Amino acid sequence: MASAATAGRPSASEYDPFGDAVMRDPWPFYAALRRESPVHYIEKYDTWFLSKFEDIRESTLNDTFSAEKGVTPEMVILKRPPPPDPVFSMMDQPRQKPYRKVFAPRYGKNAVAALEDGIRARTRATLAPLVERGHFDVYSDYADPIATAIIGELIGLPPDEVHDLRAGIGAFMAREPGQVGTRPENDEAMMKVMVRLAQIIEERRAAGDDEGDDHISALLRAEVEGGPLSLAAIVAGVHTMLVTGAEVVPLSVANTIFYLAKHPDQRARVLADPELVRHAFAESLRYDQPTNLLGRTVREAVEIRGQKLEPGQGVMFLWASGNRDEEEFPEADRFDIDRRPSRVLSFGHGAHKCIGEHLGNLEGRVLIEELLAAMPDYAVDTEGAERVYSEFLHGYHRMPIGI
Repeated sequence: MASAATAGRPSASEYDPFGDAVMRDPWPFYAALRRESPVHYIEKYDTWFLSKFEDIRESTLNDTFSAEKGVTPEMVILKRPPPPDPVFSMMDQPRQKPYRKVFAPRYGKNAVAALEDGIRARTRATLAPLVERGHFDVYSDYADPIATAIIGELIGLPPDEVHDLRAGIGAFMAREPGQVGTRPENDEAMMKVMVRLAQIIEERRAAGDDEGDDHISALLRAEVEGGPLSLAAIVAGVHTMLVTGAEVVPLSVANTIFYLAKHPDQRARVLADPELVRHAFAESLRYDQPTNLLGRTVREAVEIRGQKLEPGQGVMFLWASGNRDEEEFPEADRFDIDRRPSRVLSFGHGAHKCIGEHLGNLEGRVLIEELLAAMPDYAVDTEGAERVYSEFLHGYHRMPIGI
């Protein structure tokens, strides 16, 4: 018979990344995995799931696991083939390095710092009419349009089209209860985005427009692995940067606004000392990490905590679970802006650590600073707040607030 302490708690055996209960509230399942089965195998997927901080971190630092067969849940767990053309996020070292290097100059610490004035000006221009209205959605009216415009500019996409392209990505990511992986309508939405990206890139190539410092220019000029990149490879690279640049920051900003509202004492401290905004944002990323899980394929047999992982099997890194690991973060289930962890998994780790870490932190800090300065007494419409229903992403994509 279950004890009072365990009654109603899920067990590790009930975990399924596509399960309805997990998609709605993964945290009790992650706690069960860390407690009962930190290296967890699901036979129907032939995939292992790592839920402990140290196991995830260490597994990103060796060549035992390969990204070449894909990294998303659909590719690793459901065995959907990755795109045939090279994307640096799905490459192992040393092959990945020259592809990643094409984008790297725009994402260094100094290059990103130089963007702050422009980001702040764009943020204030977006925010002013929203504050005057007195109520708006932090995600859809504020953070998402700003993040999309910023990454669109970095990529070199037409400003009047980037938001439609972003909407197409959202349609691809959308999930309905009971859905496992993508449906035809998801794939159709993505195909429209990819076709339009290809047209934009070909128009730029035909016009000889490759002298700028945006990503499309850099990709058109690049020579990697002995020659120029194919159209499909450039499309794949642009698509990857659009997805990563537009998805995570809006969720992180909405999450931070929500958790500060839930913790009024911490919110008061942040309002009194704006220097704490960066720490509130970092804690939000740890506490409710938007990138829930990513994976690899086992290349060489390896043993982790007594479990033997065999070549060809999938392995998923449960980033969000690792950031709630009690062995790494005392009282890990408590939101605490006073944390100063020396290690965290919020932007991944190892060779595949998020290239946009500095930009994401800058955008998050600026957007939260400006919102708190303009609307310090905001109230969250908790009934209207809604989390993403997804195996892949976490966080609030509906976050209505008002005065």
